[in-house]
Amino acid sequence: MQTEQRFRELLDKYLSGTCSPQEKAIIEEWFGKGGNTGKTDLKLDQEQRAGLLDRIHGVQDGQAFLENKTGKSKLRIMLTGWRVAAVWSAILISAGIVTWKSGILKPLLTSNELQITYRLIQTGKGEVKHFLLPDGWEITLNANSRLEYHPDFPQHRQIRLHGEALFSVAHDKAHPFSISTSDSLATTVLGTRFNIQSYDKSQETRITVVTGIVAVNRGWQSLDTLTRSQAIRYQRTARSFTISHDVNTESATGWIKGEWDYENLRFNDLAILLQNHFGIILSSRLNTDLLQTGVSVNFNRKQSAKDILGVFCSFAGCSFRETSPNSIELH
Repeated sequence: MQTEQRFRELLDKYLSGTCSPQEKAIIEEWFGKGGNTGKTDLKLDQEQRAGLLDRIHGVQDGQAFLENKTGKSKLRIMLTGWRVAAVWSAILISAGIVTWKSGILKPLLTSNELQITYRLIQTGKGEVKHFLLPDGWEITLNANSRLEYHPDFPQHRQIRLHGEALFSVAHDKAHPFSISTSDSLATTVLGTRFNIQSYDKSQETRITVVTGIVAVNRGWQSLDTLTRSQAIRYQRTARSFTISHDVNTESATGWIKGEWDYENLRFNDLAILLQNHFGIILSSRLNTDLLQTGVSVNFNRKQSAKDILGVFCSFAGCSFRETSPNSIELH
């Protein structure tokens, strides 16, 4: 379940009085860091709400855990007291919250918003799909990918991406265009053409700017602002990133034409390529961290999976065998 949907359901339960003590603790900690939620009314517009949700999710998913002591539930952040305050202050300030108003607590999300069903576009094995968003801008979705967008997209230009897509988007100051991925990265468009690769089974997310400019954030942390021919590679386990300049954008977007270029093809990228385009599950009896070509290689959709594996193994010093019709093992 998506984090935003989970948070919306939690807030709805709080307002209806049906949430558990642990859930109540999360909401109350969110609302005032110990303040009186019955006398605090947080005023947010739609854009601020979305920004705050992204930042809250980063804290909840990455740094918080629930604990129950002597029947009293509380949210504990795995930081010292002054750093906890700093984290929550950063969340509120970064989200653009400027007004706290005394009065009765009102729902941040209306009943209509709680029932929103996002539109889904997805691709299957070997399928690449080109389509237009409701506001007229273009997206090309790579194989085995999933994209969700708000039904009232011209007013709520927010997208969730699992997989890879190439975006061509114009900047609209009144309606920011943003794409979120499963590792909490958010890419905000400032008018550009760019590629995002973020498959769930990948070890990293890669964002490459073809033209224009995008801002990349994780929660409240600004990672960088990318311009033409720049790219960011975010390592999910280490939570670190690198910026590349003068990137070959033709290679990064070659998949649109059925071409796949790799500077140094590693086992994990090969496994994703074979699963997405051929429906093959790749495994190995060898140390996968050591399996790589060490040189640039390129393939195209006219080649078979075995052709691609043959090239990889010739450089990586391994062999492959079929263990079932849709499974191949390196040894």
